[in-house]
Amino acid sequence: MFAVLKLRHGSPLPASGGTPMSKHATEVEAVFGLYQAAVTPDRWHDALSSIMPLVGADSFHFLGWNKTKFETDFNLFSNPEFVTQGEKYSAYYGGIDPRRQFAETIPVGELFLCQNLFSEAYVARSEFYQDFLLPSGHRYMMGTKTLSNSNHETALAVLRNADRPSAFSEADIATGQRLMAHVSKACQLWAHTESLRLGTHLSRASAFALIGLDSFRRIVHLNPAAEALLKRRDCLAQQNGFLAALLPDNASTLRVAIKRVMDTGCAVNLAISGLRSGLDSCMLRIARLERPSEFGLLLSSADVMITAQMRDAPVNLTPRILHETFGLTKAEAAVAIAMAEGRTPEEHATRTGLGMPTVRTQLRSVFEKTQTHRQAELVRLLLQMPST
Repeated sequence: MFAVLKLRHGSPLPASGGTPMSKHATEVEAVFGLYQAAVTPDRWHDALSSIMPLVGADSFHFLGWNKTKFETDFNLFSNPEFVTQGEKYSAYYGGIDPRRQFAETIPVGELFLCQNLFSEAYVARSEFYQDFLLPSGHRYMMGTKTLSNSNHETALAVLRNADRPSAFSEADIATGQRLMAHVSKACQLWAHTESLRLGTHLSRASAFALIGLDSFRRIVHLNPAAEALLKRRDCLAQQNGFLAALLPDNASTLRVAIKRVMDTGCAVNLAISGLRSGLDSCMLRIARLERPSEFGLLLSSADVMITAQMRDAPVNLTPRILHETFGLTKAEAAVAIAMAEGRTPEEHATRTGLGMPTVRTQLRSVFEKTQTHRQAELVRLLLQMPST
C-alpha cells in the first residue's frame, strides 16, 4: 500500500484574467487538491504544498508506516534536501525526539503543536532541538496522525523555519484544524481506493477518461471512458491518431498546455468547452508520466496522461464511500448524492417524501462533515470522489 508515491511538482494554470483568489477560495482549492491526491497519489506533493502558506508553514513531512512489515511505506518531503536530514533522524535523532511520545499517542485527526508542550527554556537545553532541528532550519511543528488501521499509519507534519519570529498563530491553528481534518479523510479515501490504482484495473475501472499520449501527442492509450468521451465529438476528438479539441480557441490552448507539461514536467489543470455541452464543460488534468508508470506495460509508450471528466457525467457515488470518507449517514449521503446529480433540496424532498426542514437539517450536517460552505463547493468536492 502507498508504494506509488512519486515526488512530482505541479503548476495549475492561473485563474481567468490572473485575478488573485480570496483566502477562502484558495483554501477550497487546497481541499479539492487533497481529494484528487487521494485518487491520484502522484499529486500528494502538490496538494500538501498548497497547504503550507495557508497555515503559516514553510515545509512538510508526510510519513507512512507499515505495521505488519515494521518498515516505512513512504517518506515524502517538501524539499529533496530534507532526505539527508531524514537519514540523520532515522539513525539517531528520532530516538531522542521529545515530540514522538505525544505524536504517536494522539487520536487520528487531532492537532499536535509542539509550541504548547516545549518552552523556550526546554528548547535551549534540548539535544534534539539544539543539535538537529534548529541547525536543519526548523523550529515549530504542527501535525496530526492522518490514518491508522490494522496495517498502516500515516502522519503529516508542517514546520516553520527557525528564522520565523513567532510560533503558529491562532488563525494558523484554526486553518490547520480544518485542513488537517480533510487530510485525514483524504488518507482514508486513499486507503479505500488502493485497488483502483493497480495496473490495467485502474484504467478500465476508472470513472474518469484516461488518455495516454506519446511525446508527439499521438494517442497511445484510451480507457473505455475515454473512448466514449471522444465518440461524443463534443469537446475532444481523435484526428489522424492525435488528440484535438474541437473548438479552435480550445485547440490552441490544449496544444500549449500539453507542450508546457512535456517541457517542464509540471502538471496543468484545464477546462475546455464543448460544441453542445457549453462553456468549460470538460475538466482536464494533464501530467507527465514517469517511467515506469504505475500502469506498467499498459502505458509503457506514454509520456503524458490526461485525465478528463465531463461536468454532466453520471454520478456513481455510493453511500458507503461517503460514509467511510466523511462519516455521512445513509440519509445524509442520499442528500449529498442528489446535490451531485444536479437536483435541488426541494426536488430531493419531493422524491423522498421528506419535509424541507428535514432535508435542510441533513444538508447542514453534510456541509459540516465535508467542511464545505455552499452547495457549489459540495458538488465540486463530490465530483472528485471515485465511484466504488
